[in-house]
Amino acid sequence: MQYTIENQLFTVVIDSKGAELSSMRSKASGTEYVWQADPSIWARHAPILFPFVGRLKDKMYTVGGTEYTITQHGFGRDLEFVCTAQTDTSIDFTLTPNDYTKPMYPFDFALTVRYTLTGNTLKKEHITTNNGDTDMYYEVGGHDAYNVALEPGEKMADYYVDFGEGDAVHPLINDDALMITKEKRDVPLQDGRLYLTSELFALDALILDDVKTRSVSVKSDTSAHCIRMDFEDFPYLGIWSKYTGTDTNYVCIEPWSTLPDAAYLDHALENKVGVRCLKPGATETLTFSTTITE
Repeated sequence: MQYTIENQLFTVVIDSKGAELSSMRSKASGTEYVWQADPSIWARHAPILFPFVGRLKDKMYTVGGTEYTITQHGFGRDLEFVCTAQTDTSIDFTLTPNDYTKPMYPFDFALTVRYTLTGNTLKKEHITTNNGDTDMYYEVGGHDAYNVALEPGEKMADYYVDFGEGDAVHPLINDDALMITKEKRDVPLQDGRLYLTSELFALDALILDDVKTRSVSVKSDTSAHCIRMDFEDFPYLGIWSKYTGTDTNYVCIEPWSTLPDAAYLDHALENKVGVRCLKPGATETLTFSTTITE
């Protein structure tokens, strides 16, 4: 089911399936900023990654010596959340364990995703609670896709991710199984700008574990559109668009709490790089926000 929040500047639509942001449309210009899930390219908008980010080594993990298998990026993006609160400009969705999740993930969790629209900023809070009686390990991440080539005559290469400064970023290198390694490659920047092309993603996502900023913007050389994401609570960042060999006209900006699984690690969940640990009864909130100017 789709739910709407709005103010004088934007209308925002969120789907209860996956608590997924599906639309953020400007009332002034009519511009739709969220990728509209073209099934011939990539049929999602902004899936929430929970309780895992990325793939698992050998498609499994262990907790206390017990093996579990789980879907890529976890189950959060594929399940119905319950709308637990709503106002004109904010909405909460909550997910708790069920018979589908328990064989994949043994913890007694509650995940509430709260969207709040203030002016031209959409804040997304990921509120995770451990309702069990043992330590709970989890990961959470964004995968928000934003349109580029927003004006007639624009192309994907007119847009760039602005890091503010620097002459290169250094994404981690994947092995043949798409597990990250400790090796890195250099991707050049132009005055802090990472220009967008399909070929940029020929090796899959750019996975950054050493980005100096906690704010990046998607901008254009040919129009005033700017999509800024602030992610102070998230130490890692992915940048991705599905590799097709041609322009896809969207880019995903992905704050992650944790790195995807690594070739050099064992299968123990508690050993994953950046994995979060909640004590029994504990709650923590990880937040990022998107601000749009035009």
